[in-house]
Amino acid sequence: MITSSIGFAFASPNAKDVREKHEQKLFEIDGISGVSVDESTNEIVVYTEDAEKGKKVPKSLDGINVKQEVIGKITALSTTTLSRTTSYNPVFGGISVGNPYITAGTLGLVTTLTLNGNQVALSNAHVLALDSRNRFLPKVTTPIYQPGVYDGGNNGDTIGYLYNYIPISFNNNRANNKADAAIATLTILGNVGDVLDADNINFYHISGTVTANVGDTVRKSGRTTDVTTGIVTSTSASVKVSYGGKWALFKDQIVVGTPGFSAGGDSGSAVDINGKFTGLLFAGSNTVTIVNKESNIIEQLGITI
Repeated sequence: MITSSIGFAFASPNAKDVREKHEQKLFEIDGISGVSVDESTNEIVVYTEDAEKGKKVPKSLDGINVKQEVIGKITALSTTTLSRTTSYNPVFGGISVGNPYITAGTLGLVTTLTLNGNQVALSNAHVLALDSRNRFLPKVTTPIYQPGVYDGGNNGDTIGYLYNYIPISFNNNRANNKADAAIATLTILGNVGDVLDADNINFYHISGTVTANVGDTVRKSGRTTDVTTGIVTSTSASVKVSYGGKWALFKDQIVVGTPGFSAGGDSGSAVDINGKFTGLLFAGSNTVTIVNKESNIIEQLGITI
């Protein structure tokens, strides 16, 4: 608290307020990957693609220190290596899935919601609902393959159909995207809440939800890197995500600052804390992974976990 000579007290600036005021302008700087706040030090954190581009970032804003973290370019995770690519019936979390027009991602979870007697599978919109040019596909008629096309999936591997997705606004600095998520109705059986464990034989179970906090250890089971754990470094980040030819600004995101937590093909993986769903993995760079919060997914899609 700063006190004037005539006895009035002025509150020190708050990093959250200053971040909100300047965030849009920061994203107009080329090479900015994300913006967050370090509440422990009352500083603004700016994630940059590389140190050279970071030179354009101001050292402070409205009296608040701005610190940088080089994380590389954040991209929607696609496919790289083959893993967990077998066709299953019933299906479960942690295996290859996708629509016919993309490579392959990860089936996150089979949820407890049933639609007209059919179970529902949860993954990313860019895994279930977007084509290779990032255009949204028709609901109800778009088939979902398990495994995805990259892993040999074809029409004979159809496990259901796209039912709903959360729209994404592309190439818009004023966008308020909060989730890259979609659901498909299953035409085969699914094991509700079961996720393939690290041994690729047994399962762990996800039920209920929990809010992630900075410092929490989170877990995911993905098509490419199997089961990994990481540490949450931010729960309020805004990030600019490349979709290959397009980009999208996402707000209110979880950052997992553990290198190797995810890789291409892990998009759609369910992220949990001690068996409770906390978010959906959808993007990352060489050093961080970006996760949509459960609170920005469940109500919008009308599902129960």
